[in-house]
Amino acid sequence: MQFYLYMTGKEGVAVPGRCRGEGRFVRQMGPPGRYGVIDLVLEPTKESFGHCVLSWEVSESQIPLVFLDGVISAIKHVMTEDGFAGDYLYGTVIRVVDGDYNQTDSKLSCYAKATVLALHAALTEAGLYEPAQAA
Repeated sequence: MQFYLYMTGKEGVAVPGRCRGEGRFVRQMGPPGRYGVIDLVLEPTKESFGHCVLSWEVSESQIPLVFLDGVISAIKHVMTEDGFAGDYLYGTVIRVVDGDYNQTDSKLSCYAKATVLALHAALTEAGLYEPAQAA
């Protein structure tokens, strides 16, 4: 399943090559609702449309589709961070290639956090994200 992500801004950037990011938001202590695992691959696309595409390549047992909104929200959030090299991604496919789900502990917010972690890792590998330095 593919979704076109229309993002705008002053400066669009594309990934220079294939990069991968893994996001693991797992908290075993405390109340239920703290489990989200997602693996992303960012690749340049050969399509001429220029936009960013989210390719959902996982089964319902890996990551239920109900968590898609958290993944999309997290992608938009990362694009607004100061550490990101531009305002949006273009000519890029964000592929959700793997993940894990727990019926009791998985929540939308856990997949949003896991997606942020995975996207930070992939964009850092691509040279398009520089985390803020702690003072």
